[in-house]
Amino acid sequence: MNIENIISLEKQLHSLGFENTGNFLLKRICFNPGHFFLPQKIEKGNEQLVFQFFIEKDIKHDAYLLRYYDATLQTELITANSIINDIDIVNLENLMKKIDWKNAFDFSSKKQLNWNDKASWEKELQLEAVMENISRLEITEEGFAIAAGLKLKYWQGAPYQELFGSINPVKSKFDISQRFYLFEGQVGISVDEAYRFLKNRLLEKQIHLKKKQTNNQETEETENDSQGPGNKGLLKKKRGGNSKYSKRSISV
Repeated sequence: MNIENIISLEKQLHSLGFENTGNFLLKRICFNPGHFFLPQKIEKGNEQLVFQFFIEKDIKHDAYLLRYYDATLQTELITANSIINDIDIVNLENLMKKIDWKNAFDFSSKKQLNWNDKASWEKELQLEAVMENISRLEITEEGFAIAAGLKLKYWQGAPYQELFGSINPVKSKFDISQRFYLFEGQVGISVDEAYRFLKNRLLEKQIHLKKKQTNNQETEETENDSQGPGNKGLLKKKRGGNSKYSKRSISV
């Protein structure tokens, strides 16, 4: 195993803004894969940055190289309408924050239960309440997207696949993604630089969306004005005149 190569990769990731990646790199590389992904996540206020680093083996030099990473800026899940399908999204997320999800999905641990002591299985009751709310939330398309986002946010790193399989992310219309390539011998785009870039793209997207909504609203108002009572009366009168003229022509 090329330990120097692993140390070099760890230093490179550290320069980009990620710490303590050596153990993950060591565990992945010891299986000698042709390539693998290194997932990372960073919280920025109400936003979340999700990274996927692509690391590939260079057979010629017997070393792993960091080729590129995909960065996705995920905006706050809570929309203006925070109550969907009678589920308060804010309250639901607050409940999910309080749960240790890694422990919740750990089915290997054993403990003695006292069925007469409700406090010994109180956590499971809380979990059941959360899952019932999520099920009700998933009934509609909007709720399904919110539920998927909450699962990805709080279940990441937990072995939930045994129950639910993989969870396909439902991207928000404001989620922004970009791929950043890394070239040997050059300093890559750091986390902070990627964040500023994605924020700028998000702002640009929001401006275009707002402009589009304004244009659509103006178009609707123009169409409504063109179909107003005055115009309808003129149109009816014109049609009546044509009809009268037609009858006279026929009677001649």
